[in-house]
Amino acid sequence: MKVAAVVVGLVLFGAAPLLAADTPKFELAGGYAFMQDTSRSEGYPPGWAASASGNVNSWLGVVTEVGGNYRSCNNCQRGPFATQTFRGTNLNIRIHSYMAGPRVSSHANSLVTPFGQFLVGGSHMSGGVEWDGALNTGLTYQPGGGVDVRIAPGTAIRLQGDYRIIRTSGRNNKQSRFLAGVVLSRGSL
Repeated sequence: MKVAAVVVGLVLFGAAPLLAADTPKFELAGGYAFMQDTSRSEGYPPGWAASASGNVNSWLGVVTEVGGNYRSCNNCQRGPFATQTFRGTNLNIRIHSYMAGPRVSSHANSLVTPFGQFLVGGSHMSGGVEWDGALNTGLTYQPGGGVDVRIAPGTAIRLQGDYRIIRTSGRNNKQSRFLAGVVLSRGSL
């Protein structure tokens, strides 16, 4: 029995390179973004995120991402959440982000592609609100990672987790985000 297990293991180990996926030249992804403002312990309903990436080689790529999350704040009273003019009113809060940066991924398996990325850009909050009493737009950096699971040639499901930090007026606003979506890939390196 042990010999059979070793033989099966060696055959599968030898077949692994045959299963290796080609690295796509270009990927488009879109999906739902579930965000939690950890600085204020407040959640946002599902928003959206879209990204485009190009791979430089089999492990390094460049990615751009835009996204939006929205929520209502009824009778807003929180200090940094609503300006003095709008405090006590109902507000529709909108957060839009736009970022770019490097992505490192492993295309060693044809079915699962894990990746890590570090994006930098900006986030803009609107709807009568401000970030911690100052600017409505702040420098944003977002380390994160995830996995793409192939479901058909050129199509995968993406599960991703990120930790976003928005820096304005010397303060950090922190958000965690989970993304679930679809990836379409084209070309091959």
